[in-house]
Amino acid sequence: MESPSADDVIEAFTDIVEHQLSTGNAVEVPGLGTFAVEHRPSAVQTEDDVRRLLPPRNEVVFAPEQDA
Repeated sequence: MESPSADDVIEAFTDIVEHQLSTGNAVEVPGLGTFAVEHRPSAVQTEDDVRRLLPPRNEVVFAPEQDA
């Protein structure tokens, strides 16, 4: 059996992280940090005297691991 390529490993990692985040789980990568999803409520954005209502959304956030 052939060893997976770096691209294969990255693709598998990405698929796992996407799946876990889509189900509401955070993903902790030891030595790197934690990926999570945070909900952002709707907000009003004002730019050049034009106001827009931004819809509520979920955003992926990353918190780097803090040195002990």
